[in-house]
Amino acid sequence: MGAVKNALKKVLPPPVSAFNREVERILAAQEGNARLMEQMARQLEQQNQQIQQQNRQIAQLNAQVEHYRRQLDATAATLRRSQMESREKLERIRKTVSMHGGPVSDYDYYASLKPEQYTGELKEWYAHIMGQKLNLDHPRTYNEKLQWLKLYDSTPLKTRLADKYLVREWVKEKIGEEYLVPLLGVWDSFDEIDFDALPQRFVLKANHGCGWNLIVKDKSQLDLEDAREKFNTWMGLNYAYCNGLELHYMHIPPKIIAEEYLENDHDDLRDYKVFCFGGKAHHIMYLTDRKVGMKMSFYDLDWNKQNFVYSFPLNDQDVPRPQRLEELIEVSEKLAQGFAHARVDFYILNDGTLKFGEITFTSATGTCKWNPPQQDQIYGDLIELPSKSPIPTPQG
Repeated sequence: MGAVKNALKKVLPPPVSAFNREVERILAAQEGNARLMEQMARQLEQQNQQIQQQNRQIAQLNAQVEHYRRQLDATAATLRRSQMESREKLERIRKTVSMHGGPVSDYDYYASLKPEQYTGELKEWYAHIMGQKLNLDHPRTYNEKLQWLKLYDSTPLKTRLADKYLVREWVKEKIGEEYLVPLLGVWDSFDEIDFDALPQRFVLKANHGCGWNLIVKDKSQLDLEDAREKFNTWMGLNYAYCNGLELHYMHIPPKIIAEEYLENDHDDLRDYKVFCFGGKAHHIMYLTDRKVGMKMSFYDLDWNKQNFVYSFPLNDQDVPRPQRLEELIEVSEKLAQGFAHARVDFYILNDGTLKFGEITFTSATGTCKWNPPQQDQIYGDLIELPSKSPIPTPQG
C-alpha cells in the first residue's frame, strides 16, 4: 500500500495548497526581479544622464579651450604685427632721418626728456659720437660751441629760419624774391597733394627737418605709396629729437612743400655753402660726387683752395670759380647778419642765377670730424657766443 501511495504522488499533481505556495513563490521571485530590473534601469538612466552632463561639460570646456586658443592666436598675430610694424617703422626712420649723429633708435627716449635733462643728455650723446668730453662751461672748439648754441641760442628767429617754408619770407625781405626757388605748393599732409596739378619734375620737402626731401624727375614713375610712407613718417617726427637735440627745430609746424626742380649739367646741381661767422663770410664749401662717394673742398673768398675738410675726403680736383662769386658772398652775409654762426647755401645754375637753398645753424649737428683737427679750434675762435637764451621747452 505504501508503495502505491508513493507512486501516485509522483504521478498526481501536488495538493492545491502546495501548488499555490509554489505559484506565490514564483510570482514573488518575478516581482523581485522586476523591481531589480526597474532599479537597474533607473541607475542606468542616471548614469546616462551623468554621462550626457559630463559630455556637455567636456563640450563646454572644449569650446572654451578653442575660444582661448583663437584669442591666443589672435594675440600672437597682433603681437607679431606690432613687432613687425615697430621694426618697419624703425627701419623707415633709419632710412629717412638724417644720420649725421648716429642711429635714431632712441628717438622716443629723447622725445620724452624734460628740458632740465637736455644738458646732461647732450653731453653723453656728444661723448658717444665724438669720443670726447663736452665742455659747455667754457666751450672752445667749433663743435663744442655748436653744442652750446643748440642749448642756449635756439631762438624763435632760428626756428623760423630753419622752417623751409617760413624762411622764404625772410629771404624775400633780406635779399629779394628772385633768389627763391619757385614754390609749387604747400600742404599739411601728403594726402592733400594734388599730383595732377604738379609738373613732371619737382621736389617735395618736409619743412621741419633736414634731408627729408623727395626728388621727382619723372612723375609717371613716382611710387605714391612709398612717398606717402616716407612723408607720413617724417610728418610724425620732431627733428629736434632725431639728431643730437637741435632744439631750434622743436616748434616748426610740419608742412610739405613742393619746389621747382633744379639741375645743372649731367643731372647735377652745384651747391655752394658759405660759412659765416658774426655775419661775415670766411669760406665756401663745395661738395661733389654725391652719388658715388661724396668729396669735399673749401675755398676762401678769392677762390683759393684750402687744405681742410671734415668727415669726407678732400676733392683733389680744382672746382672752377663760380659765376657771380662776389654776389654769392654778399647775399650770404646779408642773410647771416645777427648770428654768431650760420652756413648759407645757394645753388648756382648754368646761366649764373643764384637760388637760395637753406640756412643752417648747426652744420653736421656739431660733430664735424675735422682734418686736420686744428681747424676745429680755428673755426671755434671765430664764434663769439651770444648771451644765453632760454632753453626751448615742448610746451613752448
